[in-house]
Amino acid sequence: MGHSILLLGLLAAPLAAAPPRRPRLPSGPVIASITIETHNIFDTDFPPENKLLYRLANRAHIKTFDSVIERELLFRVGDRYDPALTEESERLLRSLGFIRRAEISATVNKSGAMDVLVKTYDAWSLEVVANFKRAGGANNIKAGLAEHNILGQGKSGSAVYSRDGGAESKTFSYKDVQFLHYKRLQYSMVALTAPGSQNYSLSLNRPFYASIAKHAAGAAVSYASSARGGGVSRRTGEAEVSYGIAVATSTERARRVNFGLLTHRAVSNGPVPDLEQLTFLKLGGEWEELDFITARRIQNFTRDEDFNLGFGIVPAVAWSPKLNALDTTQSQIIPSVSAHKGFTWASQLLLLKSGYKSKYVNGANGNRVASFDSTYYARGVKYQTFALHAGLDLGWRLDADNQLGLGELNGLRGYGLSEFTGDRRFLFNIEDRLYVYDDLFRILDVGAVVFYDSGNVWQANRSMKFGDLKNSVGFGLRAAPSRSGSNSPVRIDLAFPLRRQAGGARWSLSILAGQAF
Repeated sequence: MGHSILLLGLLAAPLAAAPPRRPRLPSGPVIASITIETHNIFDTDFPPENKLLYRLANRAHIKTFDSVIERELLFRVGDRYDPALTEESERLLRSLGFIRRAEISATVNKSGAMDVLVKTYDAWSLEVVANFKRAGGANNIKAGLAEHNILGQGKSGSAVYSRDGGAESKTFSYKDVQFLHYKRLQYSMVALTAPGSQNYSLSLNRPFYASIAKHAAGAAVSYASSARGGGVSRRTGEAEVSYGIAVATSTERARRVNFGLLTHRAVSNGPVPDLEQLTFLKLGGEWEELDFITARRIQNFTRDEDFNLGFGIVPAVAWSPKLNALDTTQSQIIPSVSAHKGFTWASQLLLLKSGYKSKYVNGANGNRVASFDSTYYARGVKYQTFALHAGLDLGWRLDADNQLGLGELNGLRGYGLSEFTGDRRFLFNIEDRLYVYDDLFRILDVGAVVFYDSGNVWQANRSMKFGDLKNSVGFGLRAAPSRSGSNSPVRIDLAFPLRRQAGGARWSLSILAGQAF
């Protein structure tokens, strides 16, 4: 009875997750000035933050340069003021990992023109990677350094050592989202080395960074090598170029077409040498209505999150013909399509998405998967979010390497990492998320959760039986750095499997990053 009253209260209360959108100023006046105010991590003019530790943190951090912020804006002095572009510029700034808050306001001056004020608040960008993850009885350790705003220029780099059970690896990465000072020209490189294997990638990409972007282009190359037992080794190389064009630009919808060319070559040495060489012609499209809301306490704690409620559909196909002129070894066609839509009313937020993909190899169709996913959030009180998730994946003719897994890493807590595999998968989750303390010691958001998980996997030639569902209940803690860019929590969950296997642990502890769904 008590749970029913709580749920009714959540559904009846006003929407706290998506506050009313602020009134828009009318379009038309010319922008006379743009003032940029960048703020450090801590506001030392505010007495509770004017302490030695916070002052030292500010001094160790180089504040983001105004020029970095200015390049993200979708308007300039002399343009006609457009409130839609103002809101979109805010979203672009919030998407940067080194900005934790962004606010843009405009006022009409005495001459009737617009004066625009852009305020940004830096996130703590130096990360000491010292992570321990335990899930399904397996341990993972990471240690290293990462800087997400090098010298205040918006560049990021990291060096991380990882040990997953008995497997060790070292990863080095670098990324610049404003390469050569161009708006959203993204350069990245990653090098991963492990005993017996290496993986290197390099890319230069200018995506559709905003609704008004007319073109997109990119190029990427990668190389990987691995050695297996018995003298078997495999080397894989790929190169890709892509180009996209907007059919029409609008702040209300996106209509785009994408083209690409990808070459893939893999050579295996050993008792039975093998060569795989493919050249893919890629074609895709995007059609999406743009209807954003800004919410809090959905995936993060105290950080604003942007959700597009507009309907969107993204079809794509990659085709590699078997032609002697291209030296291709087989014919492949890989079609896919995804769609999404969101709804908000009263105190609720509902996000729906679905997709389909398959793979034709020499005319034979396999690895087909249709997926359906829904997530529901109700914000009845300021410090609580009630969340539901349901997902269904249907597979046909799945290879052994493409079986659908279910377990600790797939949303079913209390069981092995991917303990169950099959062609079909169903998962249902309930969480009651409580936000206990915001900005504790000015550095940490703290929360708690109680949850119920239920799911099953089965083969395509069998029907699902509710009696076969694997269930678990439990509770957990959440902790998120309040001054970081993502504000994504670390979750510590203690789960009790209601249908554990013989000899299995009574309780399961998992320490993972991000919400469970």
